[in-house]
Amino acid sequence: MQFVSRTPRGPSFGPDKATPGTKGKGEHSNRHTLLTLYEERPQGDITLEEFESLALDRLRVLKGIEDIKLRNRSDTEIQEKAKDLLEKHLQGSNNEETGRRDQLSHYILRLAYCRTPELRKWFLAQESELFLHRFSLLLTYERQEFLARCKLEYTPLEQQEKDILLADITKVMCSQAMTKEKVQEELNGTFYKVPFQAVPDLVAQRRVLLRRGYAYVSQRDLASLVVQAFRAKLSLGLAEINKQYGRMFPEDDTRLKPLVAGLSTRYLGTTNYESAASRHGGVNLATLPGLAQRHFPLCMQTLMTQLKSEHHLRHTGRQQLSLFLKAIGLPLEDALIFWRQAFAPRIPSEKFDTEYAYNIRHNYGKEGARKEYSAHNCMSIIRMSGGATELHGCPYKRMDEASLRASLSRAGCDLSRMEEVVSKARGGHFQLACACSFEGMHKGIPLDTGVNHPAEYYSESRRGWEEKL
Repeated sequence: MQFVSRTPRGPSFGPDKATPGTKGKGEHSNRHTLLTLYEERPQGDITLEEFESLALDRLRVLKGIEDIKLRNRSDTEIQEKAKDLLEKHLQGSNNEETGRRDQLSHYILRLAYCRTPELRKWFLAQESELFLHRFSLLLTYERQEFLARCKLEYTPLEQQEKDILLADITKVMCSQAMTKEKVQEELNGTFYKVPFQAVPDLVAQRRVLLRRGYAYVSQRDLASLVVQAFRAKLSLGLAEINKQYGRMFPEDDTRLKPLVAGLSTRYLGTTNYESAASRHGGVNLATLPGLAQRHFPLCMQTLMTQLKSEHHLRHTGRQQLSLFLKAIGLPLEDALIFWRQAFAPRIPSEKFDTEYAYNIRHNYGKEGARKEYSAHNCMSIIRMSGGATELHGCPYKRMDEASLRASLSRAGCDLSRMEEVVSKARGGHFQLACACSFEGMHKGIPLDTGVNHPAEYYSESRRGWEEKL
């Protein structure tokens, strides 16, 4: 696999020893050497298994950071979450292995997310957030060494010009609710004079002094400058790979191309819900109605409601609900009885047996190729489309706001969370909207990440309910 890059060599990660001139700095001594702008492509061979594993590990980091940021957590909480995710998914046994995992996983996802403007936009945003977190952890001397190593030359403001602007800079600092001690600390530090276009986020937040097209950036806000450079280089790199995507992945590539193309929609959770079903006592015809009302996500509640009122579901809706019921533990025998009763009297028993029963048995691996089919995950459900009268797919994507509010109200969602759910759905954050509705229907039971699978929602709901009893 060849990655597009201007430089022919791969990254070089040194052994676990202190950087010259930083003796005695302890655990921080090599941290800045692991942070890069990803300008050099990785070299060497890896197996398909490791290729996929590294990609999914980095996706877990990026999606985890996206989830907590969209939930409006504080900067401190975001920093802690990012630190935990990195340690859990990308940490190696030493600095060299950590650097290798970081470099490879980043470039693998470049391949997966270069293909469309939407994918590139998402990848840019999440990688920039991750880079900002890692840069913010660096000490002052580490930042300076990183800038020198990456040849990022930001000219410090000369003392004479700083003295002239000191009063105005002080006013900007004081407007940010900083203590006098913190303001003085910032004023004693280095400032950088850069074109205002280089720091649009700081300009929008009014965190910098603007004069004649220049922004005066403090040492504290240096991260914003570096992140903009990172974004520019990454955006260019994605565009370069996109131009050569067809050459890198010819039409007859049946091994790597499907794997890369599917990464952006991969489900990152578990698919083994049998243990959850047995732990919670399974599902049968007698318990199903109560469980549906209390523990089903809105997508499945909507289908159950439609099935009860119309005694029928179109094929896609039947598949969505049938495979979910199988995933949470409804036995085949009970499933056949459930669907037969639900379709009556609209569908006579004889017609059901000839036209519908085969498909249900097929879902359970008892007909045809006898393959075990998995329930649709959230990404698969979100991508579903259909007519206005069809209710399959994700309700947070397909329902208008009035219908969504009505459905949430019927499901028992707390009014204080309902507007947050609608807002997340309006912004296209459908899985986070589902997580918010979970918290609105399960008061006192937090769900820290977005929902990735309807069976995950069900399992967490039952677990939380049983813990409260």
